[in-house]
Amino acid sequence: MKKLLTAAVLAAASPLVLSVAAPAAMAEDKADTQLEIPTPPEGKGQVLFYRTGGLSGAALGCAVFDVGAEDKLSSLGAGKYFVLVSDPGPRSFTVKSLETKDALTLEIEEGETQFVRCKIKTGFMSGRADIAPSTEKEFREKHKNPKMVDAEDMSEAVRQTNYPG
Repeated sequence: MKKLLTAAVLAAASPLVLSVAAPAAMAEDKADTQLEIPTPPEGKGQVLFYRTGGLSGAALGCAVFDVGAEDKLSSLGAGKYFVLVSDPGPRSFTVKSLETKDALTLEIEEGETQFVRCKIKTGFMSGRADIAPSTEKEFREKHKNPKMVDAEDMSEAVRQTNYPG
């Protein structure tokens, strides 16, 4: 009976020991895999669109369009990002969901990288896509393990930037 009790105590304690050691190992892995954001090509600017992971709206995509365009630039799933290279000047983007449409206009600057966050907010029937300006600091704080949007979820122009070759 003592052996059985000792085994039960050890089995109950082992997840605690593993969970205390795991964060340090995970922090080392994350430090080694920080995303390097390339500089924009000469004479261009760029926008990094991202969507944080999470349960809210996890099944919904955040489809990003140029205002007035029918073809999407890309769709952001939870925890994904993509980079859009653009000529300098004003450029307007929109995201759509069943319930709403949200738009954002940016002034693209030569040699600059801007950040835009897409968030799925709670809606009446389904989630509501929302885009807003962000910062590199916010991107890095909220997007701990960034993953590129799959190539098939991008327009040809965006695909060439994000998947060259």
